[in-house]
Amino acid sequence: MASRTISFLRGTTMERLLISLCFALGGLWVLSRAQLAAPVAVAWSAALLTLWALGLLLHQRLTARRTSAGDQAATTLALVSQQIPVAVWVVDGRGVVEAVYGGESGKAGILRRHFLHQQIAALPADNAELAKLVQRARAGHRCVGEAEVNGVHYRHRLFPHSQDGDFFGFTCVSEDLTRSRQEAAAARLWQTLFASAGDAMLVLDRQRKVIAANPAVAQITGYSNDEALGRRDSLLLSRPPGANYYQSIFEQLQRDGVWQGETMVRHKSGELREVRMVVCAARDDAGQIANYVVMFADLSQTKKTQEELRHLATHDNLTNLPNRRLFLDRLDQGIRRARREQRQLVVLFVDLDDFKAINDLHGHHVGDAILREAARRLRGAVRQSDTVARLAGDEFTVLADSPREEAEALVAKIGACFDLPFAIGEGTLEVSASVGAAVYPEDGADLELLMQRADRSMYDAKAQRRAPVRTAKPAPAYDEGLYFPSELRLAIRRGQLRLEYQPQIDLSSGQPVGAEALLRWEHHCRGNINPAEFMDLAEEAGITEAIGSWTLGQVGRQLKAWRRWNMPVQRVAINVALSQVKDSRYPQAVADALAQQGVPTDAVMLEVDERTCLRNPGLCRIFFERAAQLGIQLCIDQFGAHTDRYDYIGDLPVGAVKINQKYLRGEGAGRSDPRFLRALVGLCRVAGKTVIAVGIERSAQETELVAAGCELGQGFLYSKPLSAEDLRIYRPSPPRVAELAS
Repeated sequence: MASRTISFLRGTTMERLLISLCFALGGLWVLSRAQLAAPVAVAWSAALLTLWALGLLLHQRLTARRTSAGDQAATTLALVSQQIPVAVWVVDGRGVVEAVYGGESGKAGILRRHFLHQQIAALPADNAELAKLVQRARAGHRCVGEAEVNGVHYRHRLFPHSQDGDFFGFTCVSEDLTRSRQEAAAARLWQTLFASAGDAMLVLDRQRKVIAANPAVAQITGYSNDEALGRRDSLLLSRPPGANYYQSIFEQLQRDGVWQGETMVRHKSGELREVRMVVCAARDDAGQIANYVVMFADLSQTKKTQEELRHLATHDNLTNLPNRRLFLDRLDQGIRRARREQRQLVVLFVDLDDFKAINDLHGHHVGDAILREAARRLRGAVRQSDTVARLAGDEFTVLADSPREEAEALVAKIGACFDLPFAIGEGTLEVSASVGAAVYPEDGADLELLMQRADRSMYDAKAQRRAPVRTAKPAPAYDEGLYFPSELRLAIRRGQLRLEYQPQIDLSSGQPVGAEALLRWEHHCRGNINPAEFMDLAEEAGITEAIGSWTLGQVGRQLKAWRRWNMPVQRVAINVALSQVKDSRYPQAVADALAQQGVPTDAVMLEVDERTCLRNPGLCRIFFERAAQLGIQLCIDQFGAHTDRYDYIGDLPVGAVKINQKYLRGEGAGRSDPRFLRALVGLCRVAGKTVIAVGIERSAQETELVAAGCELGQGFLYSKPLSAEDLRIYRPSPPRVAELAS
């Protein structure tokens, strides 16, 4: 290449000398023309023309060569600029951009259409960095610097043109730094991610030696960065059984470029740890694998946490026994196995006697200690293959793979667990338990029936145990009204509770405007049970809160549905027990339950019995004020049934009172007087209370109530208590306007 350049320069110099010689000879001829004879002058003229023609040809050839060299240089620079982000621009001695190479396309940076033939002094007017570089180049100094042009950041190299110290312009080579900056930013980001990633990351070369490791590798493997570098992957990764395990992995990498799965890594101490691993193959330009990127996360803690969560979901926190969910699963599996193998299965229900009294008297910490000790004794009384579970509260269950012949012995063994007193602190407590048993398949061929039979057997045992203590007479039969707290608690979980709704009628229009929610217990043996038969038991056993929560959820959902169906029932009345009046959280629980369904708080009316109000005036006033602040409607139930002084109603922040006909007819002096009802209703209306009459069964009663000024009525005259679906289709009889008017 250098020899070609030298020969080109030599050829150019000879051509210039010949051109100069031709024109010199032409000049001599002009000077000597006057002294020559005509024939000689003609010959000299011909020679002169020949020399001039030769000079012109040589000049054209030289010009063509220069043009060709310039075009070749421009083409070369254009090709270079397509591969390398660079632009070359030339400025002449006048400061005009005479050539731009590169920058053919695009909307930013150095563009030929913006630079060519422009004064360089005007171009960097708003670019101080570029202006400084141009000023130095025009002063004859080579310089390098970075400056932004039209939104693109460049590195500029300026080369001045000079000869004998005179400035003839400069050439600037501008390198676009956008890609290099992006690559540098990506590299920094990769380094940050690599260093701070929670998962361990290794980079291997072609020979699968470690060439990079992030800090997380040391946490999982115990090898520091320096110790890991240069190691083969086989020193870090465990080889599970199977000689082709890793061979299959790398075959998949060759084929798909990625592999993922669970495997083991070897800790520095030799311990194997389970990990979730992803391996990616990075290829070079030739398509060959150049590196492997290995990422893995320790699964040991995750699996430990999952196991702990699984244990918590299937075991009781207090006793660490299997909970109801796990017990039912094992019972179901046991029934299936016993059915296949034609064997028997025993289910025992164990309930601690009078456990609530122990809690109330000694505190819940003592109750918890007794439950833990009871669980320990029960586990020790059965075989390791048997299951002891805590069903709920003070109720335990035992599942034993035993025949019926062993059931009695097993019941006696379980009962003997409670013969010794329980040591609590420095003292002891006598605790007894009732045990019931059921045997598969004689007592039940499926899970639900077997549980019911064991449950009933336990209630029978409890009744026999309590009979001598409760009365000197023979114990009442099972179906004669003997209930236990455990029975009622199970009723909630089994879905045996339901609500019925009795409409409340506007006596002036005959249309339903509200309803009273009435609780019913569908006992699995005794049928429907009214709340009067079990609510006192619920209060004593502390189950009222659970029943109240269930009731609020049901009422809230039903009100939402009724409003969606555009039913006229806009309010539901709920009876409130004394324990709920004492509970400062109950009014807020009502508001929260309604808000969860998007129902306003005034859609519920809480009814407090007059007896409760008279016996606990301070508690009731606090309760009423809290409920009223939340917008909940309030009512005094059985008004006028328990006192001869009625003026107290004017001081209570309640909006309604309920009067019952059976208390207003013939009970007490003066109450049989027809004027008593009118006086009582008038007193309530003067106090600003809405009067609701219940127990209306005859039209004559309705007529009397309307005449007395009563506004709302409820009773069998209008409807018996209905299910939610029946209330939806309930249509009241037309108002008896003529009858009432007469």
